[in-house]
Amino acid sequence: MTTFAWLLMGGFAKGYRTQILGITAALSAVGLWAVGDLTLAQLLSEIPVILGGLGLAALGAKVDDATAKSAPHPDDRETRGPA
Repeated sequence: MTTFAWLLMGGFAKGYRTQILGITAALSAVGLWAVGDLTLAQLLSEIPVILGGLGLAALGAKVDDATAKSAPHPDDRETRGPA
C-alpha cells in the first residue's frame, strides 16, 4: 500500500515535481487546442498559463526548499552587549 501511495504522490519525482507541474500545464493547454477542444482565440487566452508553466519548468523553482531556507526570525539572532 505504501508503494502505491508513493507512486500516486509522485515520490519518484522528488525534487522535480514543480518542473513536471509546469510542463503538464503548458502541454495540456496546447494539447486541448491540438485535438480541437479549444479555438485559436481560446488558446491565445491561455498564453499566461502556457508561459507560466514553461517558466516553472525552466526556472526549476523548488517549493520543498521554501521552509528549509526561510530567513531567520528577528528574535532568533544573538543578543550583543552595549557597544
